[in-house]
Amino acid sequence: MPTILVVDDEDDVRSFVRDILEVNGYRVLDTRDPQHALRIASEQPIHLMLADVVMPLMKGTELARRLQVLSPSTKVMLMSAYTLSAVAASGYAFIAKPFTADTLAGQVQHVLDQPSPFARPRTEGGPSDG
Repeated sequence: MPTILVVDDEDDVRSFVRDILEVNGYRVLDTRDPQHALRIASEQPIHLMLADVVMPLMKGTELARRLQVLSPSTKVMLMSAYTLSAVAASGYAFIAKPFTADTLAGQVQHVLDQPSPFARPRTEGGPSDG
């Protein structure tokens, strides 16, 4: 069962997203605080972080960058009610608010099915001689 970390400063949005994801069989952790999100990710494996872009303590794009350093294999999807050029340039998956339960579930599954572009490749047998 994949674990998804939801980070949004709006309680009702976090609750809505958590409910949708739990109904679809995911283990969901959530927080309104980006620093707390980083602590959670340092303590346990997170398969996907779904974070709002516009939050008062830290932008979602910055949170995503910090998370990728901490946990390169964790996938990221950002969400926002705004269309932001910084999101498009970030390379992270994105879902526009408002969204339906079906749209969210479908996009989350799509992101989880993709290889992480930030994961470190595994090497067989150690470093190469060449």
